[in-house]
Amino acid sequence: MADDQTGLSGTPTIPGRSITALRVFSSGRAEQHKEHRQGSALPQLWWVFFGRSWVPLPLQFFLIEHHTGPILFDTGIDPAIATDKSYIRQAIGRFLLPRIFRLHLTARDRVDHVLADAGVAASDIRTAIISHLHFDHVGGIAQIPQADLLVSEREWKILSEPHPEREWILREHIELPAAKWRQISFTPSDDPRFEGFDGIHDVMGDGSMILLPTPGHTPGSISLLIRQDGWDPILLVGDLTYETALFEQGVFPGTGDRKTLGASFANVRRLKEKLPGLAIVASHDLGAEAAVLRATRRSSET
Repeated sequence: MADDQTGLSGTPTIPGRSITALRVFSSGRAEQHKEHRQGSALPQLWWVFFGRSWVPLPLQFFLIEHHTGPILFDTGIDPAIATDKSYIRQAIGRFLLPRIFRLHLTARDRVDHVLADAGVAASDIRTAIISHLHFDHVGGIAQIPQADLLVSEREWKILSEPHPEREWILREHIELPAAKWRQISFTPSDDPRFEGFDGIHDVMGDGSMILLPTPGHTPGSISLLIRQDGWDPILLVGDLTYETALFEQGVFPGTGDRKTLGASFANVRRLKEKLPGLAIVASHDLGAEAAVLRATRRSSET
């Protein structure tokens, strides 16, 4: 069921066709520990060193075709991380990476190549929304130097804290000289659909793309609500959950702040209750593409 066009508090109503398409792209594949994906009562270091059950971890990002131009939600991973021994400067990071992830990447998995293979020029991207600053979500920013990179103010503050690399936020691949980072803040909303969220941010000023704070995986993680006439509403999430089924079961990932994740889970559940048909689409979910196709299907039928 498509969301209505009554308008969000403090934002315009949705135009008929602000967004013409939403596409899911792969930037490679990986494996992660089952405990990482599905949570575990065991200490994290236990499953990092002794876990033997590995499960698929698709590495995906999204392209939103807005009438003003193409917009990315995240930028995938840089395949150089698997081949360049200096990509991670810290020795402990280089030691831990293959114990946390098994990466299966090729040069063609870089964001500009992936887009080109789909007929999209990386140079046409004017905006990229970054769900959070982990390396597998910011890996393509060097390939889109012309784009505004939207990140939450709270997430950006992590770079000023001691040793962000310990949380897999690699400053040297984020603070690039050419990168056009733009920190966004959230505006309070009295719209009951956004009860519990610490404000909203209207990306394009037309009500079609609303950023919501969903901390827990990282302190400044954000998700993107897409509302388009003829579609079911869609919520794109980074690592709030690794797959929709786990979210619906109330299963938290194996990393992040559990209390904060719980609050974000509750906010998203309330949003889903108030937006009938809301599709929650996670970037590491094998079913992401199918979920997008289901949510946008009525547009293609008209």
